[in-house]
Amino acid sequence: MTECQSSADFPNLTPLLRPQSIVVIGASEQPGNLGGVAVSLMQKFGYTGKISLVHPKRSVVHGLPCVTSVSDLAEPADMAIIAVGAQLVEGIVRQCAEAGIRYGIVWAGGYSETDAAGVALQEALLETCRETGFTLVGPNCIGIINARSAMVASFASFLVESDVLIPGDIAMISQSGGLATMAQALVQLKGVGFGLTVSSGNEAMLTVADYIHAAAVDDEIKVIATYIEGIRDGEKFTAAIERAAGKPVIVLKGGRSSASVQAAAAHTGALAGEHRVWEAIAKELGIISVTSLEELIDVSLYLSATDLTRLPKGAGVAIVTFGGGSGVLSADLCADHGLDVPALQPETLARLAPLVPPIAAIRNPIDLTPQTFNQEQWFSHFPEVLEIIASDPGIHTVFCQFGPMAQRGAETAKVISQLRTRTSKAVLIAWPLAPGGVPEILRREGVYCFEEYERAIAAISKIAKVGEAAPAAPEKSMQSISFDWLNHLPSLEDGAVISENQCHSILSQAGVRTARGQLVRSKDKVCKIAREIGFPLAAKGISGAVTHRAAAGLLVLGIQNEEELVAAYGQLSAQAASNDVLLDGVYLQEMIAEGMEVIVSGFRDPVFGPMISCGSGGNLTEMMDDVVLARTPLDVASAQKLLEPLRIVAAAKKLIPDVELSDLAQFVAHFSQVVHEAPWQRFVLEINPVKWNGSGVVAIDGLLIVDDADVAGKKQSLELG
Repeated sequence: MTECQSSADFPNLTPLLRPQSIVVIGASEQPGNLGGVAVSLMQKFGYTGKISLVHPKRSVVHGLPCVTSVSDLAEPADMAIIAVGAQLVEGIVRQCAEAGIRYGIVWAGGYSETDAAGVALQEALLETCRETGFTLVGPNCIGIINARSAMVASFASFLVESDVLIPGDIAMISQSGGLATMAQALVQLKGVGFGLTVSSGNEAMLTVADYIHAAAVDDEIKVIATYIEGIRDGEKFTAAIERAAGKPVIVLKGGRSSASVQAAAAHTGALAGEHRVWEAIAKELGIISVTSLEELIDVSLYLSATDLTRLPKGAGVAIVTFGGGSGVLSADLCADHGLDVPALQPETLARLAPLVPPIAAIRNPIDLTPQTFNQEQWFSHFPEVLEIIASDPGIHTVFCQFGPMAQRGAETAKVISQLRTRTSKAVLIAWPLAPGGVPEILRREGVYCFEEYERAIAAISKIAKVGEAAPAAPEKSMQSISFDWLNHLPSLEDGAVISENQCHSILSQAGVRTARGQLVRSKDKVCKIAREIGFPLAAKGISGAVTHRAAAGLLVLGIQNEEELVAAYGQLSAQAASNDVLLDGVYLQEMIAEGMEVIVSGFRDPVFGPMISCGSGGNLTEMMDDVVLARTPLDVASAQKLLEPLRIVAAAKKLIPDVELSDLAQFVAHFSQVVHEAPWQRFVLEINPVKWNGSGVVAIDGLLIVDDADVAGKKQSLELG
């Protein structure tokens, strides 16, 4: 696993996020002028820092004096807003640097998001920034909004129509400017706001990881919400998330459908797409992964309004309702979202019984009926009833859901608010038809009220699942192996295939247990070698032209004696000849018939580095779609935790006497270290199947594909079986 980078590895972004002085280059009073829009917005919302303007022809813009060039400024500003066309930006950056300005935002498009010419223009801009020491936001972005200081380095249209800029403690960091400002506009409609909004644009220099890190070290930011389409530096991204420990990070990931592993000859390409890699990384890092903008807002606002020490520590939900049907539906929704609705303990039920109306149902879902509000006798007990429910050991979240309420709305809102301070459990509230004044009361009390039941359940399920079943970081004492792949591989021409016997020898030297086998090149020696290995046997026709032997008819299993062996040898030779395939020989391998078939594979993700995937193996690998992924290397404990959710693991425990998950975990942990040492930028090392039974774990068939040249410049495709 990657150790966290220090704060020194990230740039100081204070001049961009909290500038005390700003120069706007290109502002005018012409309708639609973006620089002019930003100036007017800062004036409207009350930015107290100094604003300077640069305009070659105007002496005053929006009531502020202008200078004709950056060099005429009396002193350097903390930040420049460069509101000019793309062709002029590079020259302006040089002028800013010469004037002592080292930070700026470029809104203009026309760069790498367009065509080859745009890519070249962006590269030239980046080179100028590096040469001059200029730190750049963008280009092709909407900019930065710091609502706490009314600093609007943006032309976001929703602010033109807004009367207020509401500050909050959420940082919204987005690779889409439109989504960022839409989220802020929707949040402001609820009467709350963001503290910081960043549109990262093309990320020519600063990436989403830099902004996450800046939010992580900002004491006024409590929650970090992000929209991400792509991550360029997995190590830096990981370091930024680790630095944010203690602050929830919510990620809405776009582009989940593309594949990061392209290997048509291996099952791994179908199983380990980019979305699954992302899910594994998110789970490992404790990221709350959401799937819509609505969900991003719900989760962010709930966490912003919540004591972060009172988040759910498990999946148990108590549904408190005042109408039976809505409780039943919510119980179904909890099941859909992976939450439990456990029956309350007998002791809890005994304490509740005298405090609720006689017709109430209290097993969970808990229907307290409208009588709770209609009669003072029962409403007076309502706060205690909620505390008793929250005290049940099987409950981790108390979910109160309300409908239309003609009376006691304000009192009920206060009861819910007080419950949050009296229990260590999470408190969740959904009130679609809250009476007038109630939303304001809840907002003043810092309670986020969901507008719909399922949205509340979906949000709390995301929060409750963070960290569950995540592979723990390996212990520092984990013994690492030192295995140099290139020392064990012979010189190869491009496209060469290494036979299975050679590959098994290499893996054995790396400490991976493989089934015994030997390559036979003549019919005369086949029986002698078979007697050395022992029956039953599998016979495999080995050829560099064939990667899937079973489909090509070059595999015979369960050979019991020499007569069957001779027949199998002839069958494989004839099949190869009929397909115009030249065999290197026939590989005889001990037959391990008993056990579960598991696929274990490794590959290098282009962003996050070496990964391992495990799941149901054999011929039904892709059909079963039973797979888990993690970054390498893993220790045994982490490997075991990774494997536990697999369906094949549950099946093995039921079907095979004496099977031990620890055996498979040890195999996977060791294999992950071998994968971690692989030198290639694009490779897939797949063992399918691995046989797992009461006697242990052994590799049977596999495939190694290297898509790019190795460190010596050779393209290799290495066959294991």
